Amino acid sequence: MSLKDYLTKKPVLETERLILRELRPEDTDDLREWLSDPSLYLYWGKRPGRHDLNPELLFTAANRKPTKSFHWGIASKKDNKVIGEFWVYLIENDRMAKVSYRLSPACQGNGLMAEALKSVVDFCFTRTELQRLWTDVDVRNTASCKTLEKAGFTREGCIRQGKMVSSWCDYYLYGLLKTDLLPEHDSQA
Repeated sequence: MSLKDYLTKKPVLETERLILRELRPEDTDDLREWLSDPSLYLYWGKRPGRHDLNPELLFTAANRKPTKSFHWGIASKKDNKVIGEFWVYLIENDRMAKVSYRLSPACQGNGLMAEALKSVVDFCFTRTELQRLWTDVDVRNTASCKTLEKAGFTREGCIRQGKMVSSWCDYYLYGLLKTDLLPEHDSQA
């Protein structure tokens, strides 16, 4: 399959404890519980936006256009409650994409995001033509750095006093190639 096969219908990814799925209007109350928590934005690169403060705006027609990008809600298998979000976006030439994620502060520290990230990496490298995933992380966000490294990402560099979204900070660049995990695949494919 390729990215174009997912333009309108996004896949559901399952792990031992999580379901990554499209967000639905009935998830609004779950999102509202944690999206306004100020600690969530400490290393996010920006303050809460309109959609963070009013999650019902995620479900307007303007936000439902076909796209190669992915935006999953991370739901707990035990109660289907949405406890986080995951993005694969900024897709360049169907070859490279950025990943971003966030998890309710109440659910952090239990390895849930590493579990979600590994599932997304597997999906991207086995069910799409993507060859490289990357992200940027505020150097103070040690938990996110550990999560990325658990999933196989390599710290590729440090940008000193660079602009990350809308804030100026030192941040790391992390990357992962398909050949890092699946060396039998030719990276030129």
